Amino acid sequence: MKNYIKLLSMMCLLFMVSSCEEYLDKTIETNLDQGEVFKNFNNAQGFVEEMYAMVVNYGTGTHWQAYMCYGDDAIGTQNWQFDYRIDQGMYWNWIRTGGNGIGTFFYNDNANTNDNYPFNRAGIWQSSWAGIRKANIAIQNVELMVDATQEEKDVILGQAYFFRGFFHHEIMKFWGRIPYIDEPLGSEKWQLPRPETFQETALAIDKDFEMAAQLLPEDWDEHPAGQKTKGANQFRATKAAAWAFKGKNLLFAASPLMIESTDPYEYDQELSRMAVDAFAEVLRLEDAGYLALADWENYQDVFYSYSGTTGYVYPGSTEFIFSQSGDVGWFPRFLSQAFQIGSHCEQRDTQFPTHNYIHHNFGMADGLSTEDSPNYDPANPWEGRDPRLYKWVVLDGDQMVENLGAASGENEVHRYAKFYEGGAHRYPAVDLGTRTGYLSKKWYARSFNWFDNQIGNYLPFRLHMRLTDVYLMYAEAAHAAYGATQAPSSYPLTAEQAINTLRNRAGVAPVQFTSDAQKFMDEVRRERAVELSWEGHRWMDLRRWRLGEQEKYKKKTGLRFDEGHTYFIEEVLRTKVFDEKHYWLPFPQNDTELYPGFEQNPGW
Repeated sequence: MKNYIKLLSMMCLLFMVSSCEEYLDKTIETNLDQGEVFKNFNNAQGFVEEMYAMVVNYGTGTHWQAYMCYGDDAIGTQNWQFDYRIDQGMYWNWIRTGGNGIGTFFYNDNANTNDNYPFNRAGIWQSSWAGIRKANIAIQNVELMVDATQEEKDVILGQAYFFRGFFHHEIMKFWGRIPYIDEPLGSEKWQLPRPETFQETALAIDKDFEMAAQLLPEDWDEHPAGQKTKGANQFRATKAAAWAFKGKNLLFAASPLMIESTDPYEYDQELSRMAVDAFAEVLRLEDAGYLALADWENYQDVFYSYSGTTGYVYPGSTEFIFSQSGDVGWFPRFLSQAFQIGSHCEQRDTQFPTHNYIHHNFGMADGLSTEDSPNYDPANPWEGRDPRLYKWVVLDGDQMVENLGAASGENEVHRYAKFYEGGAHRYPAVDLGTRTGYLSKKWYARSFNWFDNQIGNYLPFRLHMRLTDVYLMYAEAAHAAYGATQAPSSYPLTAEQAINTLRNRAGVAPVQFTSDAQKFMDEVRRERAVELSWEGHRWMDLRRWRLGEQEKYKKKTGLRFDEGHTYFIEEVLRTKVFDEKHYWLPFPQNDTELYPGFEQNPGW
C-alpha cells in the first residue's frame, strides 16, 4: 500500500489539525485496493479530503498574480494580465499555457504539483473535472465502509454529493451547459453530449445538494465524525454550505442568461421559488445560532484577521459558510497598493476600484443612488454617501499611515491620501499611484503599510459563500418569485426586509421603489454590488443578468480632481469589448472535436 505523503502534509496545513496523520489519503488512481481505501472512516475521509484541495481560490487561482475583478468594478495596469484580456474580449486566453505569465484562476498547465496546493493551482477547469470524478468514486464505494458507523458513512456520502454538485456548478458558471456526470467515466460511455438547456444539469446538481444537506452536520464539532479534529473543522462542508449552494445553483439557473431571455429582468419563477426555499433553510440555521451576520463594528473580521504575536485566526467571522482552505493569495494586496508605499511591490501588480462602479453603486446615506438622491452634490461627490463607501474605499484626504517612523518629517507626505492630480499617490506623478482616484481598504486595516510595519501581520481571505450573500440572493430570488413585499410560505421574510436587514447594519435608509418591479430589482442588484464589492462576484453577476452588452457596464472610468476639489472630471480609462459570445468562455477546441454532441459555445 502506498499513501500520498504530499496530501498528508497538505492536510496539516489546510485544516491545522494536530491529529491529521489519522486521515490517510488512499487514491484509487494509483492501484490501491478499493476495499482498503474505503474500509473505515479514516481512510475514506482521507480520500474525500483531497476534494477540499480542489476548490480553487479566486484570489490566487493558478498564478500568484491572478485577479478576481473581471467586471466593471476594477481596472488593472498591465496588458499582460488576464483582466486586460477579459476587457479586450480575448477569452481564449483563459487557458494559461507555456509560462506566458497570464494570471487566471481558470486553467494552468504549468501548475507545480509538488507544492502544497497541487489541485487548486491547476485551475477551475482541471480541478473541477477531477473533483467530479473523485466524488463519483466515493459515492460508488461508500458501501465498502464495513468498519464504520452509519453516521460516518453519512458524512462521507454527504461530502461527496456536495462536491459533485459544487464542481459541476463551478464549471457551469463560466462555460454554461455541460453534461451531468454521475459515475466515474471509463473507456466506454464517455462521449456525453451537452444537454439542450442549462436547467437540465442544474436540476441534477440540485438533487446532489439536497442529498448533501440531508447527510451533512450543522456543525462538525458537534458530530461524532468531527471529534478527532474538533476545533479545526472550519473548512468542512456543512448543511449551511449545501443549502446555500443549492439555492445559488437554482438562482443561476433561473437567471436571464440561463433561461436564454433577452430581457435582463425575466427570471424563471418556479426555479426562483425553489431557490428561496433553499436559502430559507440557511436562514433557519441562522435562527438556530449556527450563523450570524457580522455586526458593523466588527465587519472587518469577515475579510481579514490580524496575527500580531498570537498567530493567525482565519477570517470569516460568524458569516463563514464555505471557502477554499489554505493559501489565500495576493490579490487583495494588489487592490490595496498604496498601503505599501515604499515597498518592493510594483505598479504592474495593481488593480484600482473604478469610479463608475463606485459612483453607480455606492449611493447615499438616504438609501438612494447618486442618480436618484436629491442630496447628491457633484461638486462635493463624497459627502453624505453610503457609510460602506467610507469603510471600504480610500478617498482623497483619508489617513493611510499611523506611525511614519524616525524620519516623520521626510515621510509626512504619506500620512494622508493625496489622490489629486499631481499628488504624491496619484499616477503618473508617482508610479505606485492610483489610476482612478481610489484604493480599496476592504481587505486590510490602515496599519497595513511599511511605515507601520504591519505588512506581514494581516491575513486576507475571500469566502466562496457567506451569510450576507445568502441574504442578497434570497432577496433577488424572492423578488423574482413573489415581488418585493410578499413573504414566501417557507420563511417569513420579504425581499424588501432582506435588503433592509443589510442596510440597517450599515446605517443606510431603507430601500424604496417596492411598487416598481424593475426599479426594485435594480436596487437589489446595487445592494449586491456594494456588499460584495471586489469579492469576485461582479463579472458572473453582470453575465447572468444579461447586462454585459450595455454601454454602462463596459466603461471603466477614473475621477480626476485638483487638490482643492474645485473640479471633478470623469475620464474613460478603458472600454470593455463585450458581445453576445462573451457571456460564456469558449471550451478548449480539442474537447469540442472529440465527438459529435459536445459543441462549442456560440461565437467561438
